[in-house]
Amino acid sequence: MAFRDRLKESIRRMGLLERGDTVLVGVSGGPDSMALLHALWRLSDEEDWRIVAVHVNHQLRGEASEADQAYVEARCREWGIPCDVRRVDVSARLRERGGNLQDVARRLRYDAFREAAEEADADKLALAHQADDQVETVLMRFLRGTGVGGLAGIPPSRPWHGRRLVRPLLPFFREEIEAYCREEGLQPRRDESNDSLAYTRNRLRHRLIPQLAEFNPRVKEAILKLSLLAAEEEKVWERLEAEAAEKVTVRREEGEISLDVSALRRQPLALQRRLIKLHLNCLVKDGTVEIPMNAVDRVLSLAEGGTGSRLHLPGNLEAEREYGRLRLKRAEADETNSEGGVFPLAVPGVTPLPGMGGVIEARVADRSLAAEELRGRWAVFDADRLEHPLCVRPRRPGDRMRLLGLAGSKKVKDIMIDAKIPRRMRNRLPLVIHGEEIIWIPGLRRSDWAPVTKKTRRFLYLMWQPSEEE
Repeated sequence: MAFRDRLKESIRRMGLLERGDTVLVGVSGGPDSMALLHALWRLSDEEDWRIVAVHVNHQLRGEASEADQAYVEARCREWGIPCDVRRVDVSARLRERGGNLQDVARRLRYDAFREAAEEADADKLALAHQADDQVETVLMRFLRGTGVGGLAGIPPSRPWHGRRLVRPLLPFFREEIEAYCREEGLQPRRDESNDSLAYTRNRLRHRLIPQLAEFNPRVKEAILKLSLLAAEEEKVWERLEAEAAEKVTVRREEGEISLDVSALRRQPLALQRRLIKLHLNCLVKDGTVEIPMNAVDRVLSLAEGGTGSRLHLPGNLEAEREYGRLRLKRAEADETNSEGGVFPLAVPGVTPLPGMGGVIEARVADRSLAAEELRGRWAVFDADRLEHPLCVRPRRPGDRMRLLGLAGSKKVKDIMIDAKIPRRMRNRLPLVIHGEEIIWIPGLRRSDWAPVTKKTRRFLYLMWQPSEEE
């Protein structure tokens, strides 16, 4: 079988699995994970692997979730593969703590994977991310703003809780995997949410990539090649970063890193940026906030400034210039005192908001747009009656907002309490401002500034899209 031969060769080339490994395979029941499970199982005698399946039932799709679980269990019984089923209640966790559905589901899923790996005494966790997933990830990062390192995309292997997480299908495109499923009669399950254009990844898959293919029919292969080149170059950069960090870092402790400004500025600019990003990433507690390049450049500008200057950064981080030192540290979380960074809003354009869990897209039109032309949670304003540039920031103590349809103003804190926003989430909601006035809290309320009237000639549409990924 050509597919399994190629899989075996790529596993050996990338050093993903070794003879005698116990391999825990994450299996949803979809084409990718079923192809991975089946192929590894068919190769297991030859490679002396012990294969164990783990299926996480998120209980989000009613009977469909139960049917997915039953299908995975049935196939594992048929093939003689031990199957560990873990049930997680995503909806209950959202009710208790709030958050983004996709993010909560992912956290619970990986917690379940870790428990299953410990029980199975697994050497590796194998997941079924494939080449199309890689292409979509690279495009998503590019559109939201990333450095060269972000173009490397999903790594084929990484450390994971004393084990290794591996992705053997990254060299294979979706068409090849589905062909293997047909040849082997696997009849995998289908998740209808993969067709929903409510998710950014699906819009890339069904809209943007086909449009790009009109310019280059092999655009997916080109993007995949770019990610492989970036990943190889990152290995060289990592060595350079480690050598430079020894010269630049003067103090490292829990929650804080101090850098020698003179030593930092003696490095090439590209390496300065990478050192700043490296140290900021080390300080992000849970690793879920990606540090954007505009934050890195702001820190570099701070390094050139005078003593006493301070920046508030995504991920609840701070940077401060103190004589010849640049201090990077975690800010103390305080529900009543958020001084997060201010982000200029691209109008028109898409503005990523790290630390606030999404992006805002601004669109200017000379007509009123239909609802089907808009995405996410949105508001419309008279573009000519707003002060530019518009900006986005988290809330601050004493913030007030003039509400549409209500005389006077109201405390932002009270607006959030009335909307039953969990306390821990209030500082993560973006506030759109013009000048010093708050004009919109996405998903909650808009102000009475710049309403659309019969005299409106240019319509400004702001669309808030909460992120569904890490």
